[in-house]
Amino acid sequence: MNLEIKLVPPKAVHSWIPGLRKYLAKSEFWTKGRATAVDIIEFLISGQMYLWVVTDENFKPWGYVITELRDYPRCKVLTVQYCAGESGYMRFIEDRMYDTLDQFAKSAGCAGIEFFGRKGWESHVKKHGYKMNTVVYERFFQ
Repeated sequence: MNLEIKLVPPKAVHSWIPGLRKYLAKSEFWTKGRATAVDIIEFLISGQMYLWVVTDENFKPWGYVITELRDYPRCKVLTVQYCAGESGYMRFIEDRMYDTLDQFAKSAGCAGIEFFGRKGWESHVKKHGYKMNTVVYERFFQ
C-alpha cells in the first residue's frame, strides 16, 4: 500500500472532515472530556493546530496526525496533539510521517517534537530516536 502524509491548509480542512469523522471520534474519546471533535475541528480551521492527513493514491483518508507549535520560555517544540487511523496502517507511513514532522519542526525553528500517548506507542517511537521519560496516568471523576 502506498500512503502519503499531507499538510492540509486551514481553509481546506472542511473538505476532509467527512472522511475523517471516525478518526475524530477516536481522538475525542481519548481526550476523556477535554475536547470534542467539534473543538478539534475549530483548532484546525483557526490555524491553532495543523492537520496532516494520511491518504492513499485515490485521496482516501487512512488517518491523521494533528500537531501544534508550542512556545516554552526557552524553546519552541512541535507537539503531536492527536493521532488516529486505521489499525495497522502505521507500517506503511511511519518512516515518512516521522521524517515529515521532523522537517516541519526544524523549518519552524523548533528544538524538538513532543507528544503524550499510550504505552503502545513506544514500539513505534523508539526506532525513531524518541525515548519514554514520562508516562501520564489519569483518574477522572464522573
